[in-house]
Amino acid sequence: MRNQKLKQLEDIRIQLFKELDNLSKEKLNASLDGDWSINQILYHTWVAESSSIKYIQTKTKYPEYLVNVSPIAYLKPKILELLLAFGLKFKAPKIVSQFPEKIDLQKLDEQWKNSRKSFDQLIVELKEKKLDKKAILRHPLLGRINLTLALDFFDFHFKHHQKAINRLKK
Repeated sequence: MRNQKLKQLEDIRIQLFKELDNLSKEKLNASLDGDWSINQILYHTWVAESSSIKYIQTKTKYPEYLVNVSPIAYLKPKILELLLAFGLKFKAPKIVSQFPEKIDLQKLDEQWKNSRKSFDQLIVELKEKKLDKKAILRHPLLGRINLTLALDFFDFHFKHHQKAINRLKK
């Protein structure tokens, strides 16, 4: 990975998948109190990331329509983190909360690895075209965000769900 932030994210993901490799299929698919299972959390996190990457790829095909990021866009993630720290929950959009009946951990690992490679290449292209500072992604809660904010969100989102996975692993 050429992008350092994405490399850190990938290293954390690889480590988590190594830890999960020892768990039974029952444990990976078990949910507590109607919440998502480990596999569902992972699938949700991957879909959120991969669909965002596809959105960015589509959006940046038309650079003349990209706008600058609002200064308030840098404040919104901090507010979101604070709200989540106080226990407020947000309902995930339907597109990232629908799961296949069966989720194969190895297949998901491979899909995620490929998504990250694709995203790494996209980051290079965005920087070459000087689009990385533009509002390339519209997030349901954060609004229009640039590449840095998108990477920060992916990091926060993954770590947020990693806490839930760690609780379910016990």
